[in-house]
Amino acid sequence: MKIKSIFEQISTEVFKMNNLDEMKRFTVDFVESKKIKDEDRKRIVVDVIKLNSVNAFHRYICNSLLKYEGMSLSKV
Repeated sequence: MKIKSIFEQISTEVFKMNNLDEMKRFTVDFVESKKIKDEDRKRIVVDVIKLNSVNAFHRYICNSLLKYEGMSLSKV
């Protein structure tokens, strides 16, 4: 069984959503329910809360996924 990264799991759901508040709520709830480092959890929650559009949210998730997988060209 392949282990999915937290951002891969999140992206599977949020790219089906159209409402920014729903996307933020899902992501925050999802991240807070997972056993990840507190530092990472806090960073993700703060970053997600700051996002102000669906496009910005999609970009954040994609860039975070690429960074997690080690394929990013720049910092998130």
